[in-house]
Amino acid sequence: MYHDKHFQKDSHFPLIAFNHEQIKDCTTAGFILTKQKSFDNIANHLLQINSDVLTDITEHMIKGERVKGDTQEEKDCLQLIHDLDRIGGHVKGSITSKKYMPNEIWSLISFQGAPSWYITLSPADNKHPISLYYADTKEEFTPVI
Repeated sequence: MYHDKHFQKDSHFPLIAFNHEQIKDCTTAGFILTKQKSFDNIANHLLQINSDVLTDITEHMIKGERVKGDTQEEKDCLQLIHDLDRIGGHVKGSITSKKYMPNEIWSLISFQGAPSWYITLSPADNKHPISLYYADTKEEFTPVI
């Protein structure tokens, strides 16, 4: 521990640090995307998108409906959402990174094999006689044998 415990005692510090890490990851992913050949296409899609169609698709997705993209404008909106997901995949904690996690798990399983699971059963700590003694509640522990 440092002599200045200001950050260690601040209850909001972990959340703020995580937010800054997400912003940095998003910016880095945006820079990576600008170096790719598809950046011009994504920029053109973004400028030419129909906001009414995008709002309609968003409302259908919020309701949990499946959107296929019947018209060309709907297909362009869905392609834009897919392109923006590529940035979100690099940001920890984003919905897109969570969407990619099952693929990562299956890749790890195929590369290293299935994980081994160990289960340890232990009694509850709040019923243990040592815990009751140190709790100083003057409770007596009398096990039924």
